This record gives sequence, C-alpha cells and structure tokens, in this order.
Amino acid sequence: MRALIIVIVVVGMMMAGSAHGQPTTSRSWKNPIVKKGYLHSPVCEASPFVFNDKLYRLETWQAYWDLPAPAPEGKNYQNDTVRIIDVETNQIVGVAFKQHAFATAFVWDGRVYVFASKWVDGPLPRSAYSIDMTSSSDLVHWTEPVTIIKTEKPERTFNAAVCRAGDHFVMLYESDDPKYVPFTFKYYRSTDLTHWTPVPNGLYGQNKYVGGPALYYFGDTFYTLYLEDLGGKWETHITRSKDLVHWQDAPKDRPFIRFDPTHDHLPFQPPQVKECNASDVELCEWKGKTFIYFTGGIQQYAADLQWAEYDGPPQQLLEHFFEGVNW
Repeated sequence: MRALIIVIVVVGMMMAGSAHGQPTTSRSWKNPIVKKGYLHSPVCEASPFVFNDKLYRLETWQAYWDLPAPAPEGKNYQNDTVRIIDVETNQIVGVAFKQHAFATAFVWDGRVYVFASKWVDGPLPRSAYSIDMTSSSDLVHWTEPVTIIKTEKPERTFNAAVCRAGDHFVMLYESDDPKYVPFTFKYYRSTDLTHWTPVPNGLYGQNKYVGGPALYYFGDTFYTLYLEDLGGKWETHITRSKDLVHWQDAPKDRPFIRFDPTHDHLPFQPPQVKECNASDVELCEWKGKTFIYFTGGIQQYAADLQWAEYDGPPQQLLEHFFEGVNW
C-alpha cells in the first residue's frame, strides 16, 4: 500500500508540473551533437552557410589580434573586418564589412545577406548603436551598407540573427536596453530584409542573462539558441516559441553545447587557462548533416573557435531537445 501511495504522489507531481508548462526530461535522453575539432582561432562570432553548393564561414576578425602581443582588446578596432572564408581551402574570399562586428550571414534567393553592428567612438573603446546590412551575389562585390536598426543611446546593439518564417523574415538582436537585463533579445519582422518593425512584446531574456543568439524556424516553431550563465561558466541552451512572445525552454539538463573543462592551450592565453564557455552557436545543413560552429574559451575575453556535427537535418536536431516535452 505504501508503494502504491508513493507512485500516486509521484505521478500527481509530474502531472501538476506538466499542467503548469514545466518541461520534464528523461534519463534516456542524449545529446546527439558530436564535437569534431578546434580551429585554433580567437574568432568568437562565426556563421556557417552554404552558397552555390559550397560551404563557407562568415567570421568577425578583430584587428587587435594582428598586433604584437599583448595588445589590449579593442585596440585598432577601426580595422575590424567581417570576412568570408572558403571552408574547404580556408582562404578569405571576400570582405563584407570593415569597422563592424557581431556579424551573421543569411542566404536568400541567390544572395548572401550579412548583418553586423557598426563600431563608433563612444564611452567605451568601441560601441555600436546600429545594425547594418549588405548583400552579395558572388561574395566579392557587396552592396552599399544600409542601416536597418538604429537605437537610442545608451542602448547598444550586439549580435543579430535572421531566419525566414513563412512569407516574411524575422530578426533578433542583442540589446543592453536599460529597461531589461543585458543582453535581452528583441525580435523584428520584415518582408524585404531592409525595413524592419518590432514584434509587439517580442522579447526573450528580459529577466535573466542571455547572449550569443541564433534563430531558426521549422514547422511553425521558432527556435532560439541562447547562453545560460552557470555562475562564472557558460553553456548554450535552447528555447522555442510559436509567436516570439511566449517561450518554452528545453529542460535545463539538455544543454545544446557544453564546454570542456579539461581543454586548455586557448588562443592568446597562458597554456594552463582552461575552457569555461560554449557560446555563439550557429549552424547550417551541409550534405545531409547539420554543421555547427561555436566558441569555447572564456566568455568575457578569450575565444576558441570549434566545430561540431549532427548526423541529420537542423529541424530534427532542434526538435530533439524538446523530445517528450508538451507545450
């Protein structure tokens, strides 16, 4: 009888949790992402994309890395570049922006669109109060940049992410709007990738730390990747929404990417410094697999670009983190 009572209580607690929208998880669930290797690069923001049947990597290169060490972060920022790398040859094939950072790439209708925050002089060594867009049909020649988001100071812009959702486009960008916790995501819609309007109440992370976003749309559902602060350590998690207003996080014990606390010899760091971060995840489909970039290292000041794979398409991967979870 005592065992029966215990079973009834446990089942009742599980049902109560589900009724309040609390995700439940299973001990049999496993993360299917396989880490493949290190690029030995200090790049933090990198976007993989496929264009004309070739795999490329968009990356923000901070020019202080080109200076003799030790060069302070932010030094020479006027020469920061957003560049395109041919993954097969590891050669630079084009530069989309200069004096920009926090870049992301989006492919649509035979063109590659790049979105990035523009550095200007400000209270900090480098500040950004706008997001610009440029595009190209050959990765070499780029259109004149257009400012698509402009904030009111002191709100700055950081990373952005873009996806296609039915008959329109959706963008998020990181903000340090003083009304919210940095770096709250704000969501916008557009029909032409140039003119953007805010989604009413379209926010995520206004009550907690988030960052390093990516945005995808499959099967009438939006998926946002975001950074979870574990108290001096960081890993990427995933949340989903139907309307960009109400969000459901995957179970906390299902991080999208975890850091490797045994990994050391980070770029530009003393050899004994160990990784405590896994952030800025972006992905694309390539030859039937999901190809993933993320940065390890130390969240505040040291990146270590890495890559991973999932043996299947992105939609299948993203849905896996909500396996057995009801809306």
